[in-house]
Amino acid sequence: MTRIKKLPSFSARTVFAPAGSRHSIHILPVSALRPGMFVTELDRPWLGTPFPLQGILIHHQSQIDLLSSLCATVTVDLRFSVCDCCEALLNDSKPVQLSFTEVARQVKNGEVRQPGKEPAVHHGTQGSALEEEILYAHAFFTELRETMQYLGETLQQDDPLDLKPIEGLLCKLTASVRRNSDAILWLNRLHRVDGYTYTHALDVSVHLMVFANFLSLPQKDVERLGMIGLMQDIGKVLLPPDLLCKKESLTDEEYALMRSHVDASLTILARLPETDRLVFETVERHHERIDGSGYPSQLKGDVIDLYAELAGFVDTYCAIIRQRPYAPPLSTRKAIAELVKLRGSKFRETVVDQFIQCMGIYPIGSLVELNTGEVGVVIQQNITRRLSPRVLIILDTDKRLEKRPRSIDLLMEPLVPTGEDCYRIAHSLPEDAYGINPMDFYLA
Repeated sequence: MTRIKKLPSFSARTVFAPAGSRHSIHILPVSALRPGMFVTELDRPWLGTPFPLQGILIHHQSQIDLLSSLCATVTVDLRFSVCDCCEALLNDSKPVQLSFTEVARQVKNGEVRQPGKEPAVHHGTQGSALEEEILYAHAFFTELRETMQYLGETLQQDDPLDLKPIEGLLCKLTASVRRNSDAILWLNRLHRVDGYTYTHALDVSVHLMVFANFLSLPQKDVERLGMIGLMQDIGKVLLPPDLLCKKESLTDEEYALMRSHVDASLTILARLPETDRLVFETVERHHERIDGSGYPSQLKGDVIDLYAELAGFVDTYCAIIRQRPYAPPLSTRKAIAELVKLRGSKFRETVVDQFIQCMGIYPIGSLVELNTGEVGVVIQQNITRRLSPRVLIILDTDKRLEKRPRSIDLLMEPLVPTGEDCYRIAHSLPEDAYGINPMDFYLA
């Protein structure tokens, strides 16, 4: 019979953040639970369960039976567990995933070792864990970036192209997007390198796949839009570098030459042994606008199909959030505000509205101030409640840097330190608020 020691006293609704050795935190199947173990997390939200606490000490088998009907795995913190059998877990069970900041640091420094199997999809959230997905997708995202750079070199040498490797990588990336689209958006941010043409192509490809997944488009079409994002401006690699890097306004002659990249992209695609017709037509029309002001054919209204409009809209968004030769980048929040001005004129209202829904009221990477005065960065969306994302706290109430940034999930309604209220977002902040340098937190 399991012997239970004297129970420690915990205040109601206490949220235990991982601290100290992360090896005291273990992810276990519910069937492995024993009386005396302290459960800190489920593989689903606590909301909708009969448990009133964000953390529960197991007293009886009946609690384990009830948990088994609600979830498949739980997170156990051995520091707050009080059974004799817990010691064996230190050698036999799986340590919890690294913190977000540690994962981001590894990605930035190229220290990631890809896990052996793809992340599990938790039935409560219908998605994989953010940190697990970032680590898993890192390898083939890196390979895609390197393949695109090689593709540009191949084009400049006029060698034949082979898109099969890219198709395989997009298939894997689409699967990751379906499991956790926020993870792919973070990989894209963390992988940003010099060279506007290639990084812009990856930006567009990733955001198109995330948007397409949000719109519940078929998986094959998500992959196609990923390919469209990579290929729609591929013709620019054949333009003069001085033109692409020019900071001053383009002359009429230079602007006409810049526009010729569409024809150049189509020529490249036409040389391939097999070209998807949808990819070809979308690349051809992604600079068209519903008011007829686009190019090359000044098409209007419904003549521009949905995928071409999605590609054009995401292309515009990705252009203004990145450093360009002639303009500084805008924050995600400001970029969306700018695109709202084009609603109904350059792009359909529904496309703009759905994109805002996709990115969230507080987009990934945006800074927010909490009702406690602490400052955080949004690291993950909550699909069911967009106003309650997961936030990484980086400044304390006195606006001093947190030595060990911690993340809180606002969906879980964690209590503030006084216990008198739940954490919530007070308002959004500009990207340079309180002298924050995004590079310090691997966010740029």
